[in-house]
Amino acid sequence: MNSIIIPESFPNIPEVVKKIQTLFRSSKFENKQLVAVLEEDPLLCANILKLVNSPYYALKRKITSIEQAVTLLGRIVIRGIVMATILKKSFPLDLTPYKITLDEFDKISTLRVFFLKEWLKGSDYEIENILSVAFLMETGIVITSYTIAQNNLQSKFLSLRNDHSVLESEKILFNMNSYEIAAMLYKKWDFDEEFIELLSDVKTPQTSEENFLYVLSLLIGVDGILSDETIERSLKIVKQRDLQEQNFLKAIETTKREFF
Repeated sequence: MNSIIIPESFPNIPEVVKKIQTLFRSSKFENKQLVAVLEEDPLLCANILKLVNSPYYALKRKITSIEQAVTLLGRIVIRGIVMATILKKSFPLDLTPYKITLDEFDKISTLRVFFLKEWLKGSDYEIENILSVAFLMETGIVITSYTIAQNNLQSKFLSLRNDHSVLESEKILFNMNSYEIAAMLYKKWDFDEEFIELLSDVKTPQTSEENFLYVLSLLIGVDGILSDETIERSLKIVKQRDLQEQNFLKAIETTKREFF
C-alpha cells in the first residue's frame, strides 16, 4: 500500500485566510469588514467574481463587486469560494484521476450548498457550519489528484475505481479518504473544531449533521450528480436514518428544475 505524506505538501495558511478566520471567530462582524479583507487581494476578487457569475449560481443579474457577491451569496459561501480558490492555486490542477473537469468540480460544491439549503429549509438545525463543510467537502481531491500525479499512480487509481467507489479507492490506495485529508488541511488553516469534526466524519457519521453531509456526498459527487444511481443510494440512507425524506425529495425536484 502506498503512503501519502500529506501534511508536508500543505501550503501555510495564507494571510487573507488568517484575516477571514479572525473575523469568523468573532461573535459579530459586518459584511463590509469581510469585503475590505477580500479587496486587499484584487486577483482573488477577480476569481470570486468569475465563479459567482458562472451558470452554477443561477443569479438573475451579473455581479460586479465583492460587496454584491457577499450580500447575495452570504458569508459562508464566499468563505468557501475563497478557500477553494486559494487551494486550487496552491496545487497544479489536474482532476483526471477523478474523471471530472474543473467546471464540474465547482458545480459539485455549488449544488451541494443549494441542495442542502433546500433540504433543511424550515428545520431547527443550525446550518451555517454544515453549509460551510458542504461547500469545501470535495477540496481534498485537489490534494489527492496532485499526489496521484506526483507518484505516477494514475493507472492504479483508475483501476481501483472500476470496482470501488471514489472513497473506497482512496482508502485502499492511501489509507485515508479525501475528506480526512481536507480536514487535516483546514485544521492547519485554523478552522474551528466543529468544522473539522464534521468534515473528518463524513464517511462515518454519528450525528444528524454528519448524516446530512454523508448523504450529500453520495448524492452529489465525483461518482455522479443527482443521477438515478446516486439518488437511489442516498434515498436509502435517508429512509433508514429518518432524515426528512419529504424535504429531501422536494429538494431533488427543486435542484433539478433550477440547474438541469
